[in-house]
Amino acid sequence: MKNPEGSLTRRRFLGKAALGCAVGAGALAAAAALRSVFPSLTRTKKVFTVGYLTDFPINTFTLLPEHKVFILRDHEGVRAVSAVCTHLGCVLKRVEDEFRCPCHGSRFDDSGLVLSGPAPSALPWFRMDLAPDGQLRVHTNQRTHPTDTFKIF
Repeated sequence: MKNPEGSLTRRRFLGKAALGCAVGAGALAAAAALRSVFPSLTRTKKVFTVGYLTDFPINTFTLLPEHKVFILRDHEGVRAVSAVCTHLGCVLKRVEDEFRCPCHGSRFDDSGLVLSGPAPSALPWFRMDLAPDGQLRVHTNQRTHPTDTFKIF
């Protein structure tokens, strides 16, 4: 039996459906590849207070998950380092003497340098100062060197 010109046969329909699936799968694969190249953007405040000096024990990294930073207080002062993995933006955990990404296994040392894993760069450190009310303030829009300590004493 002859089909009228322009009508959609079963063969044409299946061919177009297969082509649509292939294009969709390719687009998803391309999006995933681009996502792995560019870290996710975190939407947090650029400047925020984190509490008072007495809130942070000496010689410990304290995770503030709401701000995605670790605060390190030592005998010299305080410092703030990002708790966001530079690979895909997962929030890091403190395990033993290093930072670990629970998503893809990147590991960072105490200074934020990459020890292993897919992370492309070291963790950024942020400038700290005192707010007018005496609380510690973190400036995530101003990066510092890992050894730059905010001295309060």
